[in-house]
Amino acid sequence: MNIDRANDVFENFYKLYYKTEDMALKIGIKGLTHTELHIIDAVGSDFLTMHELSEKVGITMGTATVAIAKLSEKGFVNRKRSELDRRKVYVNLEKKGTDALEYHNNYHKVLFSSITENIPEDKLKTFILTFELILENLSKKTEFFTPLPLDEFSVGNKVSIVTIKGTPIVQNFFKENGITNFTIVEILKKSKVIEILIDNKKKMILDPQDAKNIIGTKL
Repeated sequence: MNIDRANDVFENFYKLYYKTEDMALKIGIKGLTHTELHIIDAVGSDFLTMHELSEKVGITMGTATVAIAKLSEKGFVNRKRSELDRRKVYVNLEKKGTDALEYHNNYHKVLFSSITENIPEDKLKTFILTFELILENLSKKTEFFTPLPLDEFSVGNKVSIVTIKGTPIVQNFFKENGITNFTIVEILKKSKVIEILIDNKKKMILDPQDAKNIIGTKL
């Protein structure tokens, strides 16, 4: 199937893409992790609040705070509390951070120039247009890929389970009832209890508190 082949192509591409980033980190941008490099990329030439940065990168405020503290210690970013609103902390790149970002961007420009030099212009144009459509579709589907507890989905939603929280006893209980990773459940009813349909076969009644242990993404 084309979908399976496309999935394999994307997986192989990203594996090689991150392998080249490892090379960049070892050769020209020492002292940074992948996550820290992506945060530097997100800051760019902007002057962002911590809240804006966490939303842009898609991480929690706590994770962003820890990462920025480390980057500040390493001399890549500058932190400054707002004089007008002391609750706000702004971040921007130091020269060391700007140099790292410039090296990273130039590295990938050279890389992509190299790996596309033998591809005919018309095929490259078709690829770019197709990939732009894929990116547009992906951006529209962001909410569907956000993992949420089962009790936060609406009646009629179909959900793919991505993880089961709780103690081993709780996890085994759900497993015995057919709920594991990648199980598809449909929310049938929500009131004092939550009724679900498991893989279009078996109905189950959940206490809302138990439903919080089941994390999934909307289909």
